[in-house]
Amino acid sequence: MEKAVKMLILILVIIVILIWLGKRILFPRYDEIEVTGKYEIGCEDYWVTEEKEDPFLKDGSPREVQVRVWYPPNYDDPDTKLPVVIASHGSCGTIDNNRSLYREFASHGYVVLAVSHPGHAFDTLHSNGKKQQVSMDYLKEMGGMNPQEKPEDAAKLFAEWMELRMTDLSVVMDDFVEKAMQTPDRFESADTSRFVTLGHSAGGSAALGMARIRADVVGVIALESPCMYDIKGVADGDYIMDDSDYEIPLLNVYSDASYSHLHEWKQYRNNVKFLESEKENYKNIYYEGAGHMGLCDLSLASPILAGMLDQTKSKVEPREQLKRLNADCLDFLSEVI
Repeated sequence: MEKAVKMLILILVIIVILIWLGKRILFPRYDEIEVTGKYEIGCEDYWVTEEKEDPFLKDGSPREVQVRVWYPPNYDDPDTKLPVVIASHGSCGTIDNNRSLYREFASHGYVVLAVSHPGHAFDTLHSNGKKQQVSMDYLKEMGGMNPQEKPEDAAKLFAEWMELRMTDLSVVMDDFVEKAMQTPDRFESADTSRFVTLGHSAGGSAALGMARIRADVVGVIALESPCMYDIKGVADGDYIMDDSDYEIPLLNVYSDASYSHLHEWKQYRNNVKFLESEKENYKNIYYEGAGHMGLCDLSLASPILAGMLDQTKSKVEPREQLKRLNADCLDFLSEVI
């Protein structure tokens, strides 16, 4: 009996060690990317409750959205109010999807509202301390979708995803405007009459959509994102697109994951239009050698996992790629204001 107990303890110790080693290999420790701005960086979480049920909880609970706000507590320019950046993560992303970019923006005086979409996020922390994991239904939808061969099904899912995400973003924006009015000294750098929407993948699709429905959106940064909201239906096996021009600045960023496929993937037809347009408000960047996950901080937090999801190893060192992305986004943001 004593021998069996010792063997069990040994097995448990080995399992713990293997789990610890696995986590250290999959998620190695890393230093934050240094910011280039002069301002200190503040960060805090709050929650916004919507006036509808959360469709993923299925217990009648109201939808509660986690917001992580990054801001410069020592901002010292009372004569300059900067637009607020609101960020939407990609499918199965997290509230820290582009953490290094949010910190960079805050160091230059911007306020960033990073939103976690319950059900679409890998996990979301609620105000009661409980976590909500990504919805299995959502994972099945993504896994079974074929935008090229089954455009009718894809268009339906695109519309559902955009309605959910864009409602989250709109509610958070309206709530932040109220917060700023109630506590004008809280975020002194924020101009709550102007928002720049930002997102990676599906989050960028929602960011682009927000520019269609809200007049206070003055710029969009979309990191490898099709214009899902612009898809209004399907006819003769092809998408019906709202291809009207955007009148505000757009920055569309691409990696090797999509750039060579833009002309063949039907859901990217508006992206091709922006890419080929001579309108000055359309800016496009292609990072050769980078993968889709190279456009978010997962590439830094877990290079192995990012490579597995991209099904290839990035040809660009993640830290340098993110620094380049962050600098380009900051340049675009400075042009917007």
